[in-house]
Amino acid sequence: MTILVVAASRDPHRQSEALRAALGLTLRGARIEVCVAEPLLTPLARRAAETLRAFGHLVGELAGPELVAALARADRVEVWT
Repeated sequence: MTILVVAASRDPHRQSEALRAALGLTLRGARIEVCVAEPLLTPLARRAAETLRAFGHLVGELAGPELVAALARADRVEVWT
């Protein structure tokens, strides 16, 4: 199963929570893709993203066609605003 986490919030703390939640979703054995609307705004968000990438999950600032493709691949979508 592929889960797409869209961190659309511009609030640094909310963005960090979205990345931490994405990390928690890996415990289910799912493939995780994370789309952030802003650059990573806190050290906690950067650490979570680095950990996700180290485990082979995708983290990036997706927009336009990349976001559409990520949505098409996803079995589930979680949006953080």
